[in-house]
Amino acid sequence: MKKLLAILAACVIGLTTVACVGDATLAKVNGKPIKAKQYEEELRFTKWIYELQYGDSVWEMMKAQDPKYQETIKNQVLDKMIQEQTFLEYAEKNDIKPSEKELKEFKEQNKKILEDAKTKESLKKAGINEEFLDKLAEKSATMAGVQKFIEKKSTPSEKQLKEYFDKHNEKLDASHILLATTDPNTGKPMDEKQKAEVKKKADEIYKKAKDGEDFAKLAKEYSQDPGSKEAGGSLGQFPRGAMVPEFEKVAFSLKDGEISQPVETQFGYHIIKLNKRIKLNYNDVKNTMKQELTQQNMQELLTKIQKDAKVEKFEDKLKDIKFGPVETEKKKDDKKTDEKKSDEKKSDEKKTDDKKADEKKTEEKK
Repeated sequence: MKKLLAILAACVIGLTTVACVGDATLAKVNGKPIKAKQYEEELRFTKWIYELQYGDSVWEMMKAQDPKYQETIKNQVLDKMIQEQTFLEYAEKNDIKPSEKELKEFKEQNKKILEDAKTKESLKKAGINEEFLDKLAEKSATMAGVQKFIEKKSTPSEKQLKEYFDKHNEKLDASHILLATTDPNTGKPMDEKQKAEVKKKADEIYKKAKDGEDFAKLAKEYSQDPGSKEAGGSLGQFPRGAMVPEFEKVAFSLKDGEISQPVETQFGYHIIKLNKRIKLNYNDVKNTMKQELTQQNMQELLTKIQKDAKVEKFEDKLKDIKFGPVETEKKKDDKKTDEKKSDEKKSDEKKTDDKKADEKKTEEKK
């Protein structure tokens, strides 16, 4: 549920100077343009947020991590704005508007920020005015309304909940032995010859388990799953949807105490033992399942809204926006200090030269 509001909160890093590119259109969402001016405002605000959180050194840190961070950031900012515009248009189509009370609450938060003189001054230096903050408050209030609307729309009815329960009315207590089919050094998949060797080894272990050897001991000896190896291969209890499809299909088909033949997944070959099948009580799991289904429905709706939006990005226009070199406040202060020292030095040198000239003139007169 926090994901939607995180769209607003997720500020990508901007730099200190942005070259003006007029009123160029950088993108369109369902025909509605995102202008360069809006984009520049977002960059300024983002810069302020990051410097406020991490200090001026954030820019040097980012450059060390990614030398091409400027291009990455430019695209991230635009993608964020496209995502925002998509949901704001959804709000408009569904007549989602914040109440005066809700809007007032968001604007009050801005006023509290501006009460601090130091913060107010830093906003001014960053080129962020109250008009931008008011727009931000309105946007935030609208997005909060979209979240509530989507959550309500995604909440399942009693009938839908019971239908969901009928498909998820049990969980398993199971163990497994995993023989990986990825190279432990590179993480890349093994070739067919190597996989065949792993499969042969898995078949041998399966035979040992079927012949009555202790499954937990076999898991401790052979399993390559670090998360369950020392626990004798125990995976604990899990419902449908918790494991990859290939694993789940076989696990839920087993009877209590039954051991499967090696099952191949993206991770390798699994030998699965079903310890116990556990039937669930509807009233015990109703609230948890309601939350799960609501989350699932919300995610599907969020994905659909974004997929249905017609988005156009004008990469050539985005490239026209140039970022100047990062100059932190500390560097600016150091620069001013150096300039002051230089001026003082020049002044002292001039005074010395003038004094020497006067002395020379005096000697000549004598």
